[in-house]
Amino acid sequence: MALLPQELFDAIIDKIHDKETLKACALLSSAFLPPSQRKLFRKVLIGLGRRSRNTTTALAESPHLVSYIRDLTIVMPSTVPISVAVAGVLRSVQNIESLVVSGIAPGVNWNSVEHEARSTLLDCLLRPSLRSLQLSGMQDVSAALISAATAVPVVSFFDIRMDVREEISEQLHASAPAPRLRRLTLGDAGPAVRPICDFLLHPRKPAYTQQIERLSIRIDQDNASYAGRIMAACAATLKYLVVNPKDITRLPLLPFVLEFEIKVWVGYDRRLPAFFSQNISQIASSIPLAETITLAVFVRPIHPGPEIQWADEAPLPIFGPSFMDRAQLLHLRRVHCILRRQGPFDDISALFDRFVLAMESMMPGLRGTGILRCTLDNPQQRSTTAP
Repeated sequence: MALLPQELFDAIIDKIHDKETLKACALLSSAFLPPSQRKLFRKVLIGLGRRSRNTTTALAESPHLVSYIRDLTIVMPSTVPISVAVAGVLRSVQNIESLVVSGIAPGVNWNSVEHEARSTLLDCLLRPSLRSLQLSGMQDVSAALISAATAVPVVSFFDIRMDVREEISEQLHASAPAPRLRRLTLGDAGPAVRPICDFLLHPRKPAYTQQIERLSIRIDQDNASYAGRIMAACAATLKYLVVNPKDITRLPLLPFVLEFEIKVWVGYDRRLPAFFSQNISQIASSIPLAETITLAVFVRPIHPGPEIQWADEAPLPIFGPSFMDRAQLLHLRRVHCILRRQGPFDDISALFDRFVLAMESMMPGLRGTGILRCTLDNPQQRSTTAP
């Protein structure tokens, strides 16, 4: 084997995705050991369970393995904050690309995390290699953490509650790292998201939002005004917008958005929410350059009993019979309706067939255009394009 180039062994290992096989390869020879370890430790989970403890032990016994980590997930129960060992890993992952820090319900209190661990996490967020960050399940989060997060291009917040008692100084905004935020997900609604929006919309630091190209936001009555302000603040650069509304959503003018996605939940009566028609009808005036509109419909099975017919819905005004006159949405090329199942269905064919009929009846102006496409969960599973 020594006569063969190392690149050949690297290429062989690169084609292997099963962890047990990679472990066996690591024991096979010295030529297979480094590439096997690089792949095994590229994506690491540290948290609960025996496997996670084994990983932490391996990292402690062989510190060079930390240099292989590119994708790191840290799961913290509320009673066990970031440990010294985890802080050591965060300090050592100099080439990290993706980081997930998740607290288990009811969430980790930021103030209960040791100062060293907090400082290490903040430093980690400033690594130039870090491209993606997800924070979830954390309470009383400091403004310093949100500030550091804006230095990451792709950021998601889920159940992140800032410390509203904290006095945010002008110095914090002035000393904030250069924002690199390009994609932002605000997965909370109501009071949880307001402090984050207030921080990002600080009048003396508009750069927090001025480079965002993709925004995903959950909207209800309690945070509707904040959502509108965030969307407006991103309007000059925003190209992809995802909204998850619980009520009627007011969209500002978004002149450069090319792709728009709206998420809705359908109940057991198989009827779209009452506010859906008004929400989607705003697209023509608010997103004039839209090329792709995606409707993601989440539905649960009816138990007990067979799948029922979808309720008759009035045609959407913007996709009525006169749509091809093209007075609006001149650039529209695709309307993609995705049926997303939340649970097992006894007869998925009946569910999907009725979904397709419902979408076609709501968008009669798209018949014969090739614009409307319906898929089940993802395009590989089942799809249809309206004739």
